[in-house]
Amino acid sequence: MALASAPISVFDEHRFRKEHNQQLFKSYARRRKVISEVSFNLNEDKYPRIMEQIALRGWRRLAAPRTSVSKLLVQEFYANAAVSDEESTDKDELPYKIFVRDKERNSLRVLGD
Repeated sequence: MALASAPISVFDEHRFRKEHNQQLFKSYARRRKVISEVSFNLNEDKYPRIMEQIALRGWRRLAAPRTSVSKLLVQEFYANAAVSDEESTDKDELPYKIFVRDKERNSLRVLGD
């Protein structure tokens, strides 16, 4: 009788920053609930000045965010946002990379006291 072997985990470099982030996704982030943005609806007749300011400032999209999200992309984002112990050597400034589906952006997060 042949023993069943555990599936080999292959690192997916297009979805995750490092293997640590992929493992975090598998062990934790994938099981977390995703809560969408809370939307609001302003009545144009009741709040004309607010609606005018939204239009003047180009905030229409901000005032009406998307209500549907990709649960998988949100979970991948949070898994990739995590910093491993090796990466967190400098506690004052941690380099953060925003990484979603093979797209990477650099940013810097300064921690408070």
